Amino acid sequence: MSSRPRGPTLVHSYLLPAPVTTVFRALTEPSELVRWFLKEARLPPTPGAPYEFVWRGGYRHRAKVVAFVPNRKLTLEWPVKRLGATRVTFTLSPEKRGTRLRLRQTGFGTSPAWIDNFGGTNQGWGYFLMNLKSVLTNGTDLREPE
Repeated sequence: MSSRPRGPTLVHSYLLPAPVTTVFRALTEPSELVRWFLKEARLPPTPGAPYEFVWRGGYRHRAKVVAFVPNRKLTLEWPVKRLGATRVTFTLSPEKRGTRLRLRQTGFGTSPAWIDNFGGTNQGWGYFLMNLKSVLTNGTDLREPE
């Protein structure tokens, strides 16, 4: 990440009704990622390895896995078209009624373009993480059919 001025940090936290192992698989296994988030995924469990995500509609990005700690943490470089890159960390912890998923995305800049991106990214994570909760709760993918 560059030395641009520090911008906002995006944070989401959800209590998901599933064991940590199930939630971690949903975040890291391509066959699970396509159930709630992506159209295609390649995500090796190796820090430093390249990964690739493809969304419905064809948007794709490629970056590197930063951290992969089974059933605890996943950190990914997250490219931002025409602006640079951020970093997304998913942290999991067991709770009585399931798993606490915390998402933290850092590295946003302070320019108007970065602030616009922050707003859209925040909405996007809210949408997809609610869909993850729906898939884990009752198997229902809330996305529009392709």
